Amino acid sequence: MSGLSLSLALTDTVESETFERFFAGYQQAFTLPDETEDRDGFAACLALNRGAEHARLCAEFGAFRELCAVAFDGETGAEVGGANFIAIAPDPDLPAAPVTANLNYLYIAPEARGRGALRRFLRALSAQIGGLFGPARREVAIFIEQNDPFRMTREAYARDSAHSGMDQFDRLRIWARMDARIVDFPYVQPPLSAEQEADDSLLYSAMGIAGPALPAALLRRHLAGFFGISVLKGAPLSDSPAATAQLALLDAMAARGEAVALRDPGPLLASVGDPAALLARADRPQDFRSALSMLA
Repeated sequence: MSGLSLSLALTDTVESETFERFFAGYQQAFTLPDETEDRDGFAACLALNRGAEHARLCAEFGAFRELCAVAFDGETGAEVGGANFIAIAPDPDLPAAPVTANLNYLYIAPEARGRGALRRFLRALSAQIGGLFGPARREVAIFIEQNDPFRMTREAYARDSAHSGMDQFDRLRIWARMDARIVDFPYVQPPLSAEQEADDSLLYSAMGIAGPALPAALLRRHLAGFFGISVLKGAPLSDSPAATAQLALLDAMAARGEAVALRDPGPLLASVGDPAALLARADRPQDFRSALSMLA
């Protein structure tokens, strides 16, 4: 990449050139059936940025913006990548709470990979998110979903690795270099639509949070907004057993004043030699969080 900076084009509607650019890149990057949205799904999410539904959801979850972004090289104008995310304003009842964002989807254009594009894209996104809810730049905590290689089916592992040209452990290593830490919580993504299943093959990770843990109340507020808006498209949280079970667990933890640990995946990833041999072992860990505990 020749430009040191990126410019971002943002949109909150599918009726825009920016969305068309994002969606074209997104369709090339994401293929697993339970992780993907169709165009109607994005339209339903982005429509929640306005009108009576927006007001209702803000009253329930706090101020939010659901956006799609496309990044361009600041010098050449070449497209670098795209992202879809929801940003949620800080909870006024939580001292020093950051803006939280769920990075629902992010891709880097093939021709821009390996040149520091991901780090610059994340930096640009964080700067934009920090200014969404007022003139002052705020601290930003970004959450992401990642494939858990121990939880994926062999078919899904092979399909996604072949499509991206990258092994699942290598992908986790890239995000670890972005300082993504594993949220030590039994995360399950609720179904994105009536035709899809809940996805329990994912890790939940966080960036931008200082310290070894985050308050359960902060994670609870963030997940409620992410689930209620980006995943369920405004449907009641009570419609999703996967969502209500996780929120109930966090409610109980918050009532006890507990925090959720953030775990560094680096040492475990450094210990993985041959991924295929590790995953073929009868005594392999059942999930990545268990493997972290075993290593500790």
